[in-house]
Amino acid sequence: MPHENIEKEELCLKTSKLIKAQRGGDSQAFNRLVMLYQTRIYNLALNYLRVPEEAKDITQDIFVTVYRSISTLKDDSKFLAWLYQIAVNHCRNRLKMLQRRGFFTSNSIDDPEHPIHLSSVDSPERQIEKTDRIRTVRAAIAAMPDAEKEVLIMRDLQEMTYEEISEVLAVPLGTVKSKLNRARTALKNNIKHYF
Repeated sequence: MPHENIEKEELCLKTSKLIKAQRGGDSQAFNRLVMLYQTRIYNLALNYLRVPEEAKDITQDIFVTVYRSISTLKDDSKFLAWLYQIAVNHCRNRLKMLQRRGFFTSNSIDDPEHPIHLSSVDSPERQIEKTDRIRTVRAAIAAMPDAEKEVLIMRDLQEMTYEEISEVLAVPLGTVKSKLNRARTALKNNIKHYF
């Protein structure tokens, strides 16, 4: 735990220095800031959208918004929460737009989740079983209410602290914990008959 705190403090300090450098006219500072956070944001987007190309596009859009809005950030130490708020809002909006367009109703044979897609050394039966398991869990997460799904993604997949989630979603710490508990219980109940 102390090691994690040291890493977070170092990341926060590095972030603050890069923001100051960017505001001071260093044209490369924002690029270095993106490099620090792009994997986290891409993974968040991928967990929301479940499509790598969409996740890449939205990650780029998120950082364009951050670049245009960074001057409005009052407290550099709040950058991570601010970044996640932007990312979550972008992901919510893109997900709604894709759902309205029926994007998730078709399944291409090129999709790695498609049962016929065999790109590993596993036997075809084992690959189909693994793919079905992944699809079942992802479908169960996707079917959850947004508030519970977000908390589950942020805590269990993004490994954010309860405090960070509370700040990003602007809800009390107790609410985060209760939503996470409900989400984990619902997920467990929804998939237990499959496994």
